[in-house]
Amino acid sequence: MADRSDREARRQANFAAAQQTSALPPSVADLPLAGGLELGEDEFVVRTAKDWGSSISSLVLTTTRLICPADLTGRTQVSIPLTDVRDVQLRKHWVGFPTIVIECADQPAASFPAHINGARIRADISAMVESARGPTRPDLSVVTPPPTGSDRYERLRQIGELRASGVLSETEFQEEKARILKES
Repeated sequence: MADRSDREARRQANFAAAQQTSALPPSVADLPLAGGLELGEDEFVVRTAKDWGSSISSLVLTTTRLICPADLTGRTQVSIPLTDVRDVQLRKHWVGFPTIVIECADQPAASFPAHINGARIRADISAMVESARGPTRPDLSVVTPPPTGSDRYERLRQIGELRASGVLSETEFQEEKARILKES
């Protein structure tokens, strides 16, 4: 009993962090998963088949992995870490139902039917994959060439373009601009 209450206390502590970093709102409920799988202490359910209106019982999206059928038969399921997902596709066929295809780094692609809400399922999985990969920050030492007096205006123009394209935030742009202007 003490182990269970300790687990719940750790899950509650981790839930606040998950709410801040997750692209979609997580649920603190410790749901039972198909196939004897369990949620980790820092893992929370984001969407289930029921949320998408799907009849696939083994379809669960968490903050760290996707649990889904391995193929269209639905006889076996796979647990795919979101960081291993390379691509999420919604394939619409001429005949039959659309399918969601999950291409992974270290295992064969998984696929499952998306009778309804296929675009929403794909978008939710993609959002969580991007969230799991974490923010990508540019390495300013790579973006900015070594300082020389003659190309100062060129470097200011370059960081302005990076800000306009969204690579640099306004704060990062201002910091880099101040650094360039301080150089002689």
